[in-house]
Amino acid sequence: MPAYATNMRLKFPIVALILEIITIILFAVFVVYDDGEGHGHDGDHSNSTHHTPQEPMALYPMFQDVHVMIFIGFGFLMTFLKRYGFSSVGVNLLLAAFGLQWGLLMQGVWHLTDGKIKVSIFKIINADFSTATVLISFGAVLGKTSPVQLLIMTIMEITIFSINDHR
Repeated sequence: MPAYATNMRLKFPIVALILEIITIILFAVFVVYDDGEGHGHDGDHSNSTHHTPQEPMALYPMFQDVHVMIFIGFGFLMTFLKRYGFSSVGVNLLLAAFGLQWGLLMQGVWHLTDGKIKVSIFKIINADFSTATVLISFGAVLGKTSPVQLLIMTIMEITIFSINDHR
């Protein structure tokens, strides 16, 4: 093994743990669940003529499809490489889980409501798409990068995606 090789037994768990602790703290401080206001769930069950075109539960099948694509599709797409077949599925799950959390935070920063990030199905789907960009890049660099470098790539790419996506 070359002298410049990184010590993954020590660096990877430390970096992953620190990033996850930071993410948990940010979620505890800034994130609340969407209360459903403005989505046609105001408690009025009468026949009202105002009906929002995109109710959250109407998007749930699309959410499921995109989520399956992220966790299963990309993971098993990378198994074609003989040397990296098993590790590609594991690293895909790691990047997808961390990417979804970071994507919710980064995209929520641009749409704060009373200083809080409201998690809704719309934002989760958008975080899924930002994670898909990371997993596409992961396929390009698989076998050449370490998991620590992939975590840093995830942070940078999702942050740039959310800045680019901000309208």
